[in-house]
Amino acid sequence: MKIGIDARLYGTKHRGLGRYVQKLVDGVAKADDNNQYVVFLASENFDSFNSNNQRVKKVLLNVRWYSFKEQYLVPLVIKKEKVDLMHFPHFNVPLAYNRRFIVTIHDLIIKHFPNSRATNLPNWKYKLKLKGFDRVLNHAVQKSEKIIVPSNFVKGDIVSQFQISDSKIKIIYEGYFLETHKEAADISRFGICKPYLLYVGAAYPHKNLERLVRVFKKLNQNCEYQLIFVGDLDSFYQRIQKLAGDCPDIIFTGYVAESELAGLYQQSILYVFPSLYEGFGLPPIEAQAHQAPVVSSNRSSLPEVLKDSAVYFNPENEEEMLEKIKSVLTDENFRRQFINRGLENIKRFSWEKMASETINLYKISKNQN
Repeated sequence: MKIGIDARLYGTKHRGLGRYVQKLVDGVAKADDNNQYVVFLASENFDSFNSNNQRVKKVLLNVRWYSFKEQYLVPLVIKKEKVDLMHFPHFNVPLAYNRRFIVTIHDLIIKHFPNSRATNLPNWKYKLKLKGFDRVLNHAVQKSEKIIVPSNFVKGDIVSQFQISDSKIKIIYEGYFLETHKEAADISRFGICKPYLLYVGAAYPHKNLERLVRVFKKLNQNCEYQLIFVGDLDSFYQRIQKLAGDCPDIIFTGYVAESELAGLYQQSILYVFPSLYEGFGLPPIEAQAHQAPVVSSNRSSLPEVLKDSAVYFNPENEEEMLEKIKSVLTDENFRRQFINRGLENIKRFSWEKMASETINLYKISKNQN
């Protein structure tokens, strides 16, 4: 069987989605000696992906995601490659694509938080674009042969929102990256000089970072700690920077490569994840892999993914968030307990397992055809 994968967002610069695409493509290319693969890449990442598997072919598909051009050009390029099954790793399946496909839907944030995406469009144009997103998402759900989701929470959310059979949906947990250093990485270039709390990820409204900033200011009245935000300094992060004001103990690093990110995780005193909605939540798992205790929101998929390995709080209750953060900072035995629980929790997840389960789903799709 010839399988196509839309890998235009291959690479960690595209946050969690880019990491998923990268690990999916790398994993199936390494593990599958039976199927043929056509990997569709953009010009920015075309040279980043290479495989020794002779059954893997790279094709340039230099079309911007969520663009009008994507709707008509992507189906034409895929059609030329005559794939038997297409895997779209995100919901943006072109409406004109009517051949066999599997789609990965990581979350329904666009349904619950429609204003979470960065945009410079006028309000009326953005509302029109949201209607387009909704139509594309509905097409992906209804026309796909199978839907991959990263958690039981997302599965239930899709069944509830679209009234489809849950038998169409396959839960495949994601993995995490782990990079250890024998010597502590030099993080001083970021201006870090105190014990610090860490957050890694985007600054979209549902990430709830405004509350985290307010809580940290209450926590840090004696200037004992720093709060480090890691993520591209887009328009949403600029809003958080304004809220932080001239507070010298709140630091925004911008994008950080994996090698340095590992050091930031390893040397943090704790990782804080105040999100209101997550389909899976890669950063707290990565933090656990690098032996950082996790204090997390108790919403959406997070209790499913983290189980008893995190200290939970109501993300809309700032006093509770403050109390739970303090409980970890002030009790070293408690902190060590959740480091150990985190190391046990991550044993449930791996990118190799994710790739293997995805290949099995391709096989099932082939047998059902």
